[in-house]
Amino acid sequence: MRYNFLSFIIFLLASNVSWGIEEQYLHSFEQQEGGGNQGIEVDTVREEEQRTISFIEYSHDWLKEYIDSLSHNVDGFFIDTFFGDDIIDDDVGGSRAKLSFFTRRVIGQPVDYNYGISIKLVLPNTNERFNLLFQSTEENEDERENNPINTVENVEYSTALRYVLNESERWRANFDTGIRWGLPPDPFSRFRLRRFAYFDDFKIKATQTFFWSGNDGIGEKSSFELNQPLNIDRLLRYSLSARYLMNNDFFELNYGVSLFHELNAKEVLAYYYRAAGDTVGNATFNNYGVGVRYRRKIYQNWVFAEVNPELETQSENEYDITPVIMFRFEALIGARP
Repeated sequence: MRYNFLSFIIFLLASNVSWGIEEQYLHSFEQQEGGGNQGIEVDTVREEEQRTISFIEYSHDWLKEYIDSLSHNVDGFFIDTFFGDDIIDDDVGGSRAKLSFFTRRVIGQPVDYNYGISIKLVLPNTNERFNLLFQSTEENEDERENNPINTVENVEYSTALRYVLNESERWRANFDTGIRWGLPPDPFSRFRLRRFAYFDDFKIKATQTFFWSGNDGIGEKSSFELNQPLNIDRLLRYSLSARYLMNNDFFELNYGVSLFHELNAKEVLAYYYRAAGDTVGNATFNNYGVGVRYRRKIYQNWVFAEVNPELETQSENEYDITPVIMFRFEALIGARP
């Protein structure tokens, strides 16, 4: 009786397997479309073609990787990468370029315009020790124009060769020498030393720069920055700097505090307070500002738009509060080494 029962179970299992094989075999030849002399059409999924600017699209991998990997862990490196305020002296490696268009409007005055370009090219076969630098004039009050056409025509440029002396987790040192292409040309040299310090709750970056130029003479700039993450999407930054020119014989002073809030992978909001002054007589701060910077990626991972309203007060205007609105469009292009 026992053997007959086992034989019956084995027969049922074998029958189920054979039925399954037969069913799978028949379905594999099941015709979904066509019939008679009509051929069978096989549906294929065609990848959607993306219209991109092919000759520079390949170079944006570095930015996409940095933004995506840090989008839920905001830190000072993420902020520098996303805003790209100074690609020549920031700590993002590899060849990079920045193209920018900037407008500034003080209430009651005409709109000021400024175009900018910065390029840092890591030279091949140099073990990343030599960089070629190309940069337009900095964005300040004296170099902005009220006419967009004149702005393009009046931009001055500088080129320099950088030698990286040391680049490690805690130290960075480099030496630049080049020419600013004005009339007359202005040769310059600068040496920069940067020290990083890492703690459990914050990170410190201290920078010391010594420079010389034919027009300005010898000078130095000291800056200090403290980044303190508050949580995964907020970072508090304290900064201060002092710049000294021997020909002027006084210090230019700046300090500020900023709160960066990462809204999502495409948007960052920054609230800031800043102050500027000098030591012409006594150390005095005579220019203050408080504002908001809203920055967003508007095309893939490398074109950004930014709006920056600010309230400014200066001693020259008897500390009257002046509303200011600024707009910026930037393309950050780069490749990781």
